[in-house]
Amino acid sequence: MENAITGLIIIGVLILALLGLSEQSLSAYASISDAMRQMQDRLVERGRTDITPVAAATLISPDYVQVKLKNTGQVKLADYNHWDAIVQYADVVGVNHVDWYGYPGGWTETIDQDGQPEVFEKGILNPGEEIVLTIHLPADVQIGSINRAIIATPNGITASTVFTR
Repeated sequence: MENAITGLIIIGVLILALLGLSEQSLSAYASISDAMRQMQDRLVERGRTDITPVAAATLISPDYVQVKLKNTGQVKLADYNHWDAIVQYADVVGVNHVDWYGYPGGWTETIDQDGQPEVFEKGILNPGEEIVLTIHLPADVQIGSINRAIIATPNGITASTVFTR
């Protein structure tokens, strides 16, 4: 009788341990499944996102650069705080710079649709719309230098363009 009670206790403990382990494995599987679904959503969004450089030039003031991009993808873009603007340029004394500029401190944006000011969903770069980024550089751009601007969206899509002064 004593062996039977001991055996039942051991079997009960084993069953509880197996149930606990199976619950943990199901919870881990659910977490992995959710992470994979989120990753797939990000990949689909990234595949539908595209920006194309239209033009880039220095302004009359040689320490400002304007980069014009067009949203040629199918995803609305915004959240400019997470965009990156990197400019590689030579200043007037010939020193090469590679600088990162954040929003809103380093650059500003203007969005238009076919040359007209944005009316629909202001502040959001919809498919087909163009955005002009005006970047303030710490030094004047050297005359005749070939320079580059790279813009990256939060989901990793980049556009690179060359400009001169």
